[in-house]
Amino acid sequence: MTSITLNSQTTTPASQPSVGSALHELAVAGRHLVVALLSTLQRKSAASQQLSAFQEAENLRALADTWVKTDPGFAADLFAAADRHELNHGA
Repeated sequence: MTSITLNSQTTTPASQPSVGSALHELAVAGRHLVVALLSTLQRKSAASQQLSAFQEAENLRALADTWVKTDPGFAADLFAAADRHELNHGA
């Protein structure tokens, strides 16, 4: 014959944190959130810094240099566009 024995043990629930420790954890989480937000904003502002018309034209000329051998006409158009951009935007 088979018998099943059920041992019923009362388990005490995990102790509840105090209000002070909960507030401390909340403050730490809030600080982490603020640091993460600020670092994200700083990265975005650094990435969105305005280039001068000269820098933009130089970037376009560098791109045109990559096309000189394969498509000289397109490269010439890019060089001309860089010159126009520089002249029109007062660099």
